[in-house]
Amino acid sequence: MPPLASCQHESSTMWRCLLVCAALLCFPVGSAVAQTDDAAVGPTVPEGAPVATLFEDFLHFARLGRFELADAYARQLLEHPDLDPVKLLEVSGRDPRSLETLMLIIDNSPIGQSAARVLEVVQQGEFQLRQDVARIKANIEKLGGSPQMEFHAIERLIESGEYAVPWMLQTLRDPDQARLHPRILAALPRLGRPAINPLVTALATEDQTLRGHVVRTLGGIGYPQAVPYLQRQLVDSSATPEIKSAASEAIGRIAERSGRPAAGSPGQGFFQLATQYYEERGSVAADPRLPSANVWYWDAENSFLKAVPVPQRIFGPVMAMRCCQEALRIDPGDDDAIALWLAADIRREARLGLDVESPQPGEPEEADDTRPEDFPPSLYFTRAAGARYAHLVLDRAVRDGDAQVALGAIAALRVIAGTASLIGTQDYKQPLVQALEFPDRVVRIRAALALGNALPRSPFAGAERVVPVLVGALSPTQTERLVVVDPDADNRNRLAAEFRQAGAQVVTEADFYKAIDRARSELDWVSAFVLAVDIDAPGIAVAVDSLRRESAFAGTAIIVLARPAGSPAADDLASRADNIEAIDATAERDEIADRLDAIRASTGQAVLDADAALELAFEAASTLQRIANAGATVLDCRVAEPALIAALSADDEELRLRCTSVLALLPTVTAQQAIADLALNVDQTESLRMAAFSSLADSAKTIGNRLDDARVQALLSAAREEPDLTMRTAASQALGALNLSDNQASEIIRSYSPG
Repeated sequence: MPPLASCQHESSTMWRCLLVCAALLCFPVGSAVAQTDDAAVGPTVPEGAPVATLFEDFLHFARLGRFELADAYARQLLEHPDLDPVKLLEVSGRDPRSLETLMLIIDNSPIGQSAARVLEVVQQGEFQLRQDVARIKANIEKLGGSPQMEFHAIERLIESGEYAVPWMLQTLRDPDQARLHPRILAALPRLGRPAINPLVTALATEDQTLRGHVVRTLGGIGYPQAVPYLQRQLVDSSATPEIKSAASEAIGRIAERSGRPAAGSPGQGFFQLATQYYEERGSVAADPRLPSANVWYWDAENSFLKAVPVPQRIFGPVMAMRCCQEALRIDPGDDDAIALWLAADIRREARLGLDVESPQPGEPEEADDTRPEDFPPSLYFTRAAGARYAHLVLDRAVRDGDAQVALGAIAALRVIAGTASLIGTQDYKQPLVQALEFPDRVVRIRAALALGNALPRSPFAGAERVVPVLVGALSPTQTERLVVVDPDADNRNRLAAEFRQAGAQVVTEADFYKAIDRARSELDWVSAFVLAVDIDAPGIAVAVDSLRRESAFAGTAIIVLARPAGSPAADDLASRADNIEAIDATAERDEIADRLDAIRASTGQAVLDADAALELAFEAASTLQRIANAGATVLDCRVAEPALIAALSADDEELRLRCTSVLALLPTVTAQQAIADLALNVDQTESLRMAAFSSLADSAKTIGNRLDDARVQALLSAAREEPDLTMRTAASQALGALNLSDNQASEIIRSYSPG
């Protein structure tokens, strides 16, 4: 970085820290401890201090920059036997800037972890208070009080949000509470977006009066996610003319307010809404601050709304599935809705920690109470739907860069699709070939296995990539393949040396475009990019954007080397996507490796353990053997020969045996000689040598003798002199298959003649 730019960055960082300190120090002091001599206070906390005092003193010392002492108060607070989230929320409310202080401490101090835990307890109290039924009912009753009482009651009901809706609707159905009905109807739209999901669910009620109230309330709230449910009222035979008229008016109000025209039909509207949930767009996404989100159901027997909480990370997929089901009730033949339901189910399963490639039910990390206990695995549905829908699911996964959904779709295709269903000119069949360039290595290999095992006999676009991807699977070790771009030669070389020492393949350059060109020619895939924030021609932002536009690199992890530490440009890039992390440019390999693991975990990329990687290598070798045996496919196994020969030195004997069998089918001199070298190597195990002699015989029967004189003589010696008779017999079979022109039989017979 030029000296002036470096000074500017350092100046920016310094001023930011000063502003934070000033912001903390300007807060008012809130406890008696604040009056003591801070210099005399050590990092200890008086025993028996109440929760309120501990919280106030924690904030006080944090604001003074006494972080060690503040941390001691925070730990004592979190371990306090009387700590109650609701009461701590009340305590925090006494200081109007307490939450702002906590956020500053979390982001800009060495005790951010403790502050985050305190904030979590405060938020838990807020969450509990929102759900309190007695509080909700009391506030509904207060709606009938004075204007001031009504105002405060509405504020409290807004805080309760969706949890208030069931009780407000129940009160509307109670004729004895008629005096409250006008106030409730006025208050319901004030709840805003959080009320929409329970309200649209309540449209299932048979109470026409209540349904009319809900329709008009949704129109008053004005969010487009209610439109498909309102459109369905227009075609619902159970809806009265008054309700249909109210629904039509509500749809018009929402369109006018949002500026979005309604979909042409309810089915289209539900599919569009399902897509928004699947993509977790901001307007429908679950609150990321909360661990769970509610899926609402209408209890027809009791005419009451019921909330089923689900883990926050699966709320989007679950709601996408529900909306797809609504679309399919209207149009059972909606291909897009079927494919999206399948994709959402796979994503839901993956986020619960289940194996999306397995047909067997698994044990999820957390329960999904929206599914019955005997709900089948996602692979059951994708297989049952057929190849066309599995292709459509894969198409969405490829476009989204979603490795888990792609793996689920490919797992179905491998079982249910023949060659004609896998490969062709139809648009919907192209994603499987496109998956050969997917950023996730496992997806690429799974796609190549599916295409290879289909034994295609007609040319297709991308056929030339199948065998190279299979070749990449023959090495079961998960070594990194990194591209490091840094104009600082010393740092660039340091990182390259550290990663190479750990077994990684590394391409290093000062120039971004040169690095990318070398990566394409020298690496079979790229596991991560390590880019310095101060690269130029192009700048870092352009470099990242260009990677995102190239399908092979779109989801690849990126580490941005910040220079200096905390560079705003690096932090800004890291905030844009889950697969980008910023780290200090002086960080060592282990820290960068930890960040890469975190990126892969957060983005759902498949991480293989040693056993899974070896199993993939087995499958790749077996697929190459099928291709070589078939002979008449458009796939050429000869390009795999160097990798197959290299795999004869692998640690796993079973992999070496499989690769030997493939080499036996290749019509080349080098393949036959490699097999012979393995068979004649007395340092190898007996089982491996026996199999190699058998493969050598197979090779000889296919292409004849391609061994040089030295190897022939070594084989002849083995057939005559191997101490073990079984091994000697195996060598003699290989020798016979070579069908040598000179009479080796005579030599062997004479070697056994008595003196």
